[in-house]
Amino acid sequence: MLYSQITAHLQTKGELLLSGQFDRLMDSYVFPLPIFLHTSRLVVSAPDQACTVFEHLREALVGRGVVALRPKVSAIDLPRAGRFRVWVNWQEIAFPVEATRVSQAVYYCRDTGIGLQTEMVSYTRLSMPELDRQFAALALSA
Repeated sequence: MLYSQITAHLQTKGELLLSGQFDRLMDSYVFPLPIFLHTSRLVVSAPDQACTVFEHLREALVGRGVVALRPKVSAIDLPRAGRFRVWVNWQEIAFPVEATRVSQAVYYCRDTGIGLQTEMVSYTRLSMPELDRQFAALALSA
């Protein structure tokens, strides 16, 4: 997969998240989906559970005034057996400008006949420390 295709795919993910189109967003994930945040781990078993996680994330972003998410791919792994990692810095464009932040994540992906799918996500830096408690609660309830 080309850099431009991966960037476009991630841009679409960001747009779907902010617009609340979770059904379309779920098409790009494989379940169960492990999500790591520092020392916490959440295994999202099904799309309906993922919708709950993404709704919390969307509410926090929109509540902070985020109007766009811009992915900047910093590295792409060499594919092995159709699988590869993508390191992404997500710039959150917000109004007021002081609310603009950056998150960092590693996406574990595979290229399928129907497009790019994410099998796991590891956040190395979450821009919203206020979500740490909610994330931990979701992890315990899963």
